[in-house]
Amino acid sequence: MAELLFRGWSDPGADVTVSSAGTQALVNHGIDHSSASALGQLGIDPSRHRARQFEPWMAAYADLILTAGREHRDVVMTAIPSVYKRAFTMKEFARLVGDVPPGEPGAVVSVAAARRGHVKPVAPEDDDVRDPYRGAIRHAKTIAEEITETVYATLDVLGFAAERWGHTPPARENRSVRPAPY
Repeated sequence: MAELLFRGWSDPGADVTVSSAGTQALVNHGIDHSSASALGQLGIDPSRHRARQFEPWMAAYADLILTAGREHRDVVMTAIPSVYKRAFTMKEFARLVGDVPPGEPGAVVSVAAARRGHVKPVAPEDDDVRDPYRGAIRHAKTIAEEITETVYATLDVLGFAAERWGHTPPARENRSVRPAPY
């Protein structure tokens, strides 16, 4: 679901590659009915999506790795520890850079890495996205809306957000991004 939302909300002219893989994927399967319905209601066509199994090489050269939950992030970091400063849950990343102005993606990722452990969620599970798999359509729709907010905030701060539904990303101060002094 998140990959499709990232693709759907990214600026088509942006130099960004989005892909996904599961830690327990049903390889080559499409998205489940509830999630497909929720995405369709948001104008996203999920019909061509096929699941892939995560392999360490997929993360080795990624500039940013976003996972649905802490357990997925931990699988990635256990498989390839060198990605520690580039691997976050989606909600964790959005939380860590929520007050950062849009900037060069590498600098924004560095800010998030510097703030990790210093800017904590109210509860650890607040950084996780619930799994919509085979749930009710209304449950999948709620999760899709939750992910959409996180996706758009992430694309905005990285400078990859597209105009959608007649509005642009929220305006932010125009200043350079630099790592927090932690």
